[in-house]
Amino acid sequence: MFLLKRFAVLIVSSVLLSSCLGKYVETDLDVLAKNEELKMVEYGQTNSLTLTKNASTGIYYNISKTNSAGLAVSSAYDLHVAYSLKTIEGKEIVKKTAADSAMFNFYTTQAFDGFKYALLLLKEGEKGTFLIPSYQAYYENPPAGIEKYAVIVAEIELIDLLSEDDKINNYVKKKGLTVTEKTSSGLRFIRTNAKTTNDSLKTGDNVTVKYNGMFLNETSFDSGTFGVVIGSSSAIAGFTEGFQNLEKVKRLELFSLLL
Repeated sequence: MFLLKRFAVLIVSSVLLSSCLGKYVETDLDVLAKNEELKMVEYGQTNSLTLTKNASTGIYYNISKTNSAGLAVSSAYDLHVAYSLKTIEGKEIVKKTAADSAMFNFYTTQAFDGFKYALLLLKEGEKGTFLIPSYQAYYENPPAGIEKYAVIVAEIELIDLLSEDDKINNYVKKKGLTVTEKTSSGLRFIRTNAKTTNDSLKTGDNVTVKYNGMFLNETSFDSGTFGVVIGSSSAIAGFTEGFQNLEKVKRLELFSLLL
């Protein structure tokens, strides 16, 4: 009998404990998110903005200039943007106008997550206001002079989307280069000295190449000398395509979608 009573007590205790553990406990982050959401809704009301909430990011936004025919944003493009960032209380952080030619790249440009998510809500030619909660912005590590847990107001205009082809064409134009040839793969040849023979390289030739690889911002990512067999898989396709149009001790600059 004693054992039965003790067993019954253990069952009741277990149920009570499970009930307590299963109860949702609101965290400090939950409270912060609720308070920030109230701030964003109030900002929209005060500034007569019809806001839409993006459920996956918590960002509230209003697209003030639309372009249904515009290209959708993706990591395949560089983005030409004009934007300003300020706290929801109005303290300015940064401002870039269209004349500043600010470019954004999803792989190389440093930005907080909320800014990237905001860009994905725009199409080419559109403009909008984005209220970004602190946990999608600077959170506990804001710029100097900005308080922690600041809700950010981003005004963003997506002026243009530039494909790789666009970026290469812009570089060629900016540098005043003359393209000797453009292949079907998109590789450009800019020959810096004229051919003196017709002794072009062919598949199977073993060559030594001196090179300097740069991004379009002219930052070198690799340089040196290496040996390669033309047509082998030891070199990337764009390099091989370039080699086959060279002769010995000839210099050629290459810009390629394949590099």
